[in-house]
Amino acid sequence: MSNLEISKNWEDNNLLELSINAKSKFVTIHQLCYVQDTDLKEIGEKIIAYSFDAKEEIYVEFGEKEGNFTPAFSLSFLPADNSGRVKIEIDMEIDDNPDRKHRCKFYIYSELGLIEQFGRSLILLSENKNEDIALNVRN
Repeated sequence: MSNLEISKNWEDNNLLELSINAKSKFVTIHQLCYVQDTDLKEIGEKIIAYSFDAKEEIYVEFGEKEGNFTPAFSLSFLPADNSGRVKIEIDMEIDDNPDRKHRCKFYIYSELGLIEQFGRSLILLSENKNEDIALNVRN
């Protein structure tokens, strides 16, 4: 099953180190990412809003994919189909060169209820009330 798992390794002065594991039928990838807790909360809020009106694609970025920064990744949530199923493009950096030019892009799939839950879990992670979250796991 396709899935996205995020674990908080540590937090210091509102900066979080996240361990990201993403898996599809074709690929499994791991990455570390650094993000401010306020940015993580905003991403969660944007994902929740999308889950209630999934007619338009949304894009969220964890960290910064451009410039001289630490590895980052993004999610593009495509419009939901009539059954509430959603295709999500994951774009993760492979941290093996200083130019940040190696990336891995692939799709995972989910549904609107699980996406809403994931957005809420991101907010809890940003508020230090959660350590590990996953997209395609029912609570």
